[in-house]
Amino acid sequence: MYGGDVGMQIVDLSPLPYNPPIQLETYNYIAQSHNLWIDSSGYVFIEHQTGDNIHIANLNPNPSSPVYSGTFGSLAANCHDIYTRNNIAYVSEGWSNQFGIYDINNLDNIIQLATIPCEGYAHNAWLNDTEDILVTTEETDNMTIKIWDISSLDNITLLSEYLGENNLAHNVHIQDNFLYISHYTTGLKIVDIFNPSYPVEVAAYDTYPQNDGSGFYGCWGAFPFTNNNYVYASDMQNGLYILEFNEINAGWVSGNIYFNNNIPLTNASIRSLLNNKTYYSNNNGEFIIGFPEGEHLFSINEQDTISINFLPHETINQNIFIGNELILGDINQDSVIDVLDIIILINIILNNYEANNQELWSGDINNDNVINIQDVILIIQIILNN
Repeated sequence: MYGGDVGMQIVDLSPLPYNPPIQLETYNYIAQSHNLWIDSSGYVFIEHQTGDNIHIANLNPNPSSPVYSGTFGSLAANCHDIYTRNNIAYVSEGWSNQFGIYDINNLDNIIQLATIPCEGYAHNAWLNDTEDILVTTEETDNMTIKIWDISSLDNITLLSEYLGENNLAHNVHIQDNFLYISHYTTGLKIVDIFNPSYPVEVAAYDTYPQNDGSGFYGCWGAFPFTNNNYVYASDMQNGLYILEFNEINAGWVSGNIYFNNNIPLTNASIRSLLNNKTYYSNNNGEFIIGFPEGEHLFSINEQDTISINFLPHETINQNIFIGNELILGDINQDSVIDVLDIIILINIILNNYEANNQELWSGDINNDNVINIQDVILIIQIILNN
């Protein structure tokens, strides 16, 4: 900040909307700052410079005359952003590549309680309502938004991650169970973290329809703290958007996916026909899907279409049964037993091919739980008999 009126400017908004606001006396104990945070006690935490990394002023008793109240000194070096609640400060420490958590009960004796390392630029952090979940952003290409369990500061645990299509997020704020993310070229993202281990995108608005490319363009700020469901999203190229979010919650469905004869369908793709998001079953045929509430269609391995109903903020167990019954010997499941199945079977025996559960079941012709030359002989006999 340069010029004749350098420092923290204080503006009285009370004359609005019928008269212009009034600029009060500038607090000039600082010259430059990236941003500041005002906590519920009236303290202002101002991101500052080396040696006075976070400058603290008190707006009490008169906001027009702030009083210097302390400093983080050399703590929280490279501070980019600060957020406080209940005498705990959560500091995003930029190229120090960490998020710091500090006890600020005594501003004359600030104590570091914990740090969370990151690979990108420690950009912004926000706390959920119950104060056991911290969400962080790194404003670095391909660096995810991370959801941390901080219920024990001695054992901070990464629960899950999220990243939009452009692979670059700016800031995150939390209201109720929702993350409001200014996500650059993909616009505003709203993510339900009722189950913080399985975050679910439930709404979005593309403020930057030009593209979803990388780079610092598009949505730069999202403000959800209103009483009328409005969300304010600022886009650097396209202006201010005033959006209404009528709450929609996520639900989760978990279970196993089978062929009709209870053979687990392993590594199956489960693609949403709404947004093309794809989930996969594991090596045991188990899956879990989080999705906005309601009934939605999914394609299984691009062959079968099924409907799944998601209940708001509930996790239900539901197994999926699809496909036609498997045929012994039809290893490639093309409804024909021929030399192609023999080739696959031989490659399974030679360990040249990693078969899934369906292929192993179809290839074990004599049901002895071993794939060997006896199964090759039996499949040849089936072909000859046909």
